Amino acid sequence: MYLYKLKNICKKITCAEDEECDFLEYQEEKVGAVGLNFSIVFMVCSFIFLSFGYSTDYIGSFESARSGFLFTCIVFCICGIYEGFWQMRYVKTIQIAHPYMKGDPSERNFQKKWLESCDEAEREMIYQSSYKAYMTLNKCIPVLLVVTMLSHLFFQTGIMAVLAVAAIWLLVSLTYTGSCVSTKRKKAGRK
Repeated sequence: MYLYKLKNICKKITCAEDEECDFLEYQEEKVGAVGLNFSIVFMVCSFIFLSFGYSTDYIGSFESARSGFLFTCIVFCICGIYEGFWQMRYVKTIQIAHPYMKGDPSERNFQKKWLESCDEAEREMIYQSSYKAYMTLNKCIPVLLVVTMLSHLFFQTGIMAVLAVAAIWLLVSLTYTGSCVSTKRKKAGRK
């Protein structure tokens, strides 16, 4: 549904005037964002569905339990494959309206090629959005860490959740600070 709407908007963009093009690009961004958000929510739900369906108990259990686990795995794989194809189709649809956007979503360094093909205004939007996401993560991750620690204390949920959230916090912080240092180093003329 969202890809169909996006295709129609992208077709209109190719022959639109400046003012109309700006509005259509806004619609393109909005429809694309909603579609991508649904895609990500769908994948998260697939992971949760898989998590409820597996356990080490299935190894020594009855045939029905193993069949249920197999069904869960098949549903998870189908959802993952569908979402991968959906996101590739999304990129290809965007490239119809913006042929200067380079990169094949199936390639390893797609994001780098995509960013390099963006103009200055698009890069600025990406950078501002990325910084906002970084700031949101820096506010949410400590709260999640406290929640997982309290869950482990009161409900014995296990230390793995605490370690996973802590690792994510470290990864986000180290990536950001490392990128800042690398950018300053390039600006100073040192490689």
